[in-house]
Amino acid sequence: FFFFFQQKTTEMEKLFLAIFLAAVFLIESSNAAIGYAPFYRYYNGEHLYTINIQEIGTALPGQNGKNGYASEGVQCIVSTEPGLELLPLYRYWNGREHFYTTNTNEIGTTVPGETGRYGYKSEGIAAYCFNAPNLNTVPLYRYYNGEHFYTTDESEIGTTVPGTVGKNGYNSEGVACYVYPYGATVKQ
Repeated sequence: FFFFFQQKTTEMEKLFLAIFLAAVFLIESSNAAIGYAPFYRYYNGEHLYTINIQEIGTALPGQNGKNGYASEGVQCIVSTEPGLELLPLYRYWNGREHFYTTNTNEIGTTVPGETGRYGYKSEGIAAYCFNAPNLNTVPLYRYYNGEHFYTTDESEIGTTVPGTVGKNGYNSEGVACYVYPYGATVKQ
Protein backbone atom coordinates (compact mmCIF):
# COMPACT_ATOMS: atom_id res chain seq x y z
CA PHE A 1 0.00 0.00 0.00
CA PHE A 2 2.70 2.49 0.97
CA PHE A 3 4.70 1.49 -2.11
CA PHE A 4 1.67 2.25 -4.29
CA PHE A 5 1.47 5.80 -2.98
CA GLN A 6 5.17 6.35 -3.68
CA GLN A 7 4.54 5.63 -7.38
CA LYS A 8 3.48 8.44 -9.67
CA THR A 9 -0.26 8.59 -9.19
CA THR A 10 -2.72 11.34 -9.82
CA GLU A 11 -4.56 13.00 -6.98
CA MET A 12 -7.78 11.47 -8.30
CA GLU A 13 -6.29 7.95 -8.13
CA LYS A 14 -5.12 8.59 -4.57
CA LEU A 15 -8.58 9.85 -3.60
CA PHE A 16 -10.29 6.85 -5.21
CA LEU A 17 -7.95 4.43 -3.43
CA ALA A 18 -8.47 6.16 -0.08
CA ILE A 19 -12.26 5.99 -0.48
CA PHE A 20 -12.09 2.34 -1.54
CA LEU A 21 -9.92 1.37 1.43
CA ALA A 22 -12.17 3.28 3.83
CA ALA A 23 -15.21 1.44 2.45
CA VAL A 24 -13.49 -1.94 2.83
CA PHE A 25 -12.51 -1.07 6.38
CA LEU A 26 -16.07 -0.02 7.26
CA ILE A 27 -17.59 -3.18 5.79
CA GLU A 28 -15.14 -5.49 7.53
CA SER A 29 -15.27 -3.64 10.84
CA SER A 30 -19.09 -3.67 10.83
CA ASN A 31 -19.00 -7.49 10.64
CA ALA A 32 -15.96 -7.98 12.87
CA ALA A 33 -17.85 -7.32 16.10
CA ILE A 34 -20.80 -9.51 15.20
CA GLY A 35 -21.41 -12.47 17.46
CA TYR A 36 -22.55 -15.84 16.20
CA ALA A 37 -24.33 -18.58 18.11
CA PRO A 38 -25.89 -22.00 17.61
CA PHE A 39 -29.58 -21.96 16.61
CA TYR A 40 -31.00 -24.82 18.67
CA ARG A 41 -33.98 -26.86 17.50
CA TYR A 42 -36.54 -28.34 19.92
CA TYR A 43 -39.73 -30.36 19.47
CA ASN A 44 -42.84 -30.95 21.59
CA GLY A 45 -45.39 -31.49 18.84
CA GLU A 46 -44.22 -28.27 17.20
CA HIS A 47 -40.72 -26.98 16.52
CA LEU A 48 -39.04 -24.15 18.41
CA TYR A 49 -35.73 -22.58 17.36
CA THR A 50 -33.70 -20.37 19.68
CA ILE A 51 -30.18 -19.14 20.44
CA ASN A 52 -31.02 -19.04 24.15
CA ILE A 53 -30.30 -22.41 25.83
CA GLN A 54 -31.90 -21.10 29.04
CA GLU A 55 -35.26 -20.79 27.28
CA ILE A 56 -35.66 -24.60 27.27
CA GLY A 57 -32.90 -25.48 29.72
CA THR A 58 -30.99 -28.05 27.68
CA ALA A 59 -29.03 -28.35 24.46
CA LEU A 60 -28.28 -32.08 24.66
CA PRO A 61 -30.02 -33.88 21.77
CA GLY A 62 -32.78 -36.16 23.05
CA GLN A 63 -32.92 -34.52 26.48
CA ASN A 64 -36.23 -33.00 27.60
CA GLY A 65 -36.41 -29.43 28.81
CA LYS A 66 -39.05 -26.88 29.75
CA ASN A 67 -42.60 -27.08 28.35
CA GLY A 68 -42.03 -30.64 27.14
CA TYR A 69 -39.54 -29.62 24.46
CA ALA A 70 -36.95 -32.25 23.53
CA SER A 71 -33.67 -30.97 22.15
CA GLU A 72 -32.93 -31.95 18.56
CA GLY A 73 -29.49 -30.33 18.73
CA VAL A 74 -28.05 -27.46 16.73
CA GLN A 75 -29.80 -26.65 13.46
CA CYS A 76 -27.30 -24.04 12.25
CA ILE A 77 -25.26 -20.99 13.24
CA VAL A 78 -26.85 -17.53 13.18
CA SER A 79 -25.81 -14.03 14.10
CA THR A 80 -26.85 -12.66 17.47
CA GLU A 81 -26.45 -9.05 16.34
CA PRO A 82 -27.40 -6.93 13.33
CA GLY A 83 -24.74 -6.32 10.70
CA LEU A 84 -24.16 -5.48 7.09
CA GLU A 85 -26.04 -7.92 4.81
CA LEU A 86 -27.89 -9.42 7.81
CA LEU A 87 -31.66 -9.39 8.26
CA PRO A 88 -33.67 -9.96 11.41
CA LEU A 89 -35.32 -13.37 11.59
CA TYR A 90 -38.58 -12.64 13.43
CA ARG A 91 -40.24 -15.20 15.67
CA TYR A 92 -44.02 -15.51 16.15
CA TRP A 93 -46.38 -17.71 18.17
CA ASN A 94 -50.07 -18.36 17.45
CA GLY A 95 -50.86 -20.65 20.39
CA ARG A 96 -50.13 -23.79 18.34
CA GLU A 97 -46.82 -23.26 16.58
CA HIS A 98 -43.83 -20.97 16.17
CA PHE A 99 -43.24 -19.24 12.85
CA TYR A 100 -40.05 -17.55 11.62
CA THR A 101 -39.64 -15.08 8.76
CA THR A 102 -37.45 -12.24 7.54
CA ASN A 103 -40.39 -10.76 5.61
CA THR A 104 -41.92 -8.01 7.74
CA ASN A 105 -45.07 -7.96 5.58
CA GLU A 106 -45.85 -11.65 6.01
CA ILE A 107 -47.39 -11.27 9.49
CA GLY A 108 -47.71 -7.49 9.42
CA THR A 109 -46.03 -6.65 12.72
CA THR A 110 -42.60 -6.90 14.26
CA VAL A 111 -43.54 -5.28 17.57
CA PRO A 112 -43.04 -7.82 20.39
CA GLY A 113 -46.39 -8.68 22.01
CA GLU A 114 -48.43 -7.36 19.07
CA THR A 115 -50.65 -9.81 17.16
CA GLY A 116 -50.57 -9.78 13.37
CA ARG A 117 -52.04 -11.90 10.59
CA TYR A 118 -53.24 -15.46 11.20
CA GLY A 119 -53.23 -14.86 14.96
CA TYR A 120 -49.44 -14.82 15.23
CA LYS A 121 -48.07 -12.75 18.10
CA SER A 122 -44.61 -11.30 17.62
CA GLU A 123 -41.98 -12.60 20.02
CA GLY A 124 -39.32 -10.26 18.60
CA ILE A 125 -36.12 -11.10 16.78
CA ALA A 126 -34.94 -14.70 17.09
CA ALA A 127 -31.60 -14.08 15.33
CA TYR A 128 -30.05 -12.46 12.27
CA CYS A 129 -29.37 -14.21 8.96
CA PHE A 130 -28.47 -13.45 5.37
CA ASN A 131 -31.11 -12.82 2.67
CA ALA A 132 -28.78 -14.15 -0.07
CA PRO A 133 -25.99 -16.73 -0.23
CA ASN A 134 -22.78 -15.58 1.43
CA LEU A 135 -19.39 -17.19 1.91
CA ASN A 136 -19.87 -20.61 3.60
CA THR A 137 -23.62 -20.13 4.12
CA VAL A 138 -26.38 -22.60 3.28
CA PRO A 139 -30.13 -22.18 2.80
CA LEU A 140 -32.43 -22.52 5.80
CA TYR A 141 -35.42 -24.17 4.11
CA ARG A 142 -38.98 -23.57 5.27
CA TYR A 143 -41.74 -26.21 5.13
CA TYR A 144 -45.37 -26.46 6.22
CA ASN A 145 -47.72 -29.37 6.97
CA GLY A 146 -49.97 -27.73 9.56
CA GLU A 147 -46.88 -26.56 11.44
CA HIS A 148 -43.77 -24.88 10.11
CA PHE A 149 -40.44 -26.65 10.02
CA TYR A 150 -36.99 -25.28 9.18
CA THR A 151 -33.86 -27.20 8.23
CA THR A 152 -30.56 -26.81 6.42
CA ASP A 153 -30.53 -30.52 5.54
CA GLU A 154 -32.03 -31.03 2.06
CA SER A 155 -32.48 -34.75 2.68
CA GLU A 156 -34.49 -34.28 5.88
CA ILE A 157 -37.71 -33.54 3.94
CA GLY A 158 -36.47 -34.66 0.52
CA THR A 159 -37.41 -31.63 -1.52
CA THR A 160 -36.36 -28.00 -1.73
CA VAL A 161 -38.55 -27.02 -4.68
CA PRO A 162 -41.25 -24.57 -3.53
CA GLY A 163 -44.74 -26.03 -3.85
CA THR A 164 -43.65 -29.68 -3.78
CA VAL A 165 -44.51 -32.07 -0.97
CA GLY A 166 -41.83 -34.13 0.73
CA LYS A 167 -41.55 -36.44 3.72
CA ASN A 168 -44.22 -36.28 6.45
CA GLY A 169 -46.47 -34.23 4.14
CA TYR A 170 -44.27 -31.13 4.40
CA ASN A 171 -44.82 -28.68 1.55
CA SER A 172 -41.69 -26.73 0.61
CA GLU A 173 -42.09 -22.97 1.00
CA GLY A 174 -38.59 -22.24 -0.30
CA VAL A 175 -35.66 -20.60 1.45
CA ALA A 176 -36.33 -18.66 4.66
CA CYS A 177 -32.82 -17.17 4.69
CA TYR A 178 -29.15 -18.18 4.60
CA VAL A 179 -27.19 -19.32 7.65
CA TYR A 180 -23.95 -21.02 8.52
CA PRO A 181 -24.10 -24.79 8.84
CA TYR A 182 -23.18 -26.16 12.24
CA GLY A 183 -19.39 -26.48 12.43
CA ALA A 184 -18.70 -24.08 9.53
CA THR A 185 -16.11 -21.33 9.49
CA VAL A 186 -18.02 -18.12 10.14
CA LYS A 187 -17.17 -14.96 8.22
CA GLN A 188 -16.08 -12.46 10.86
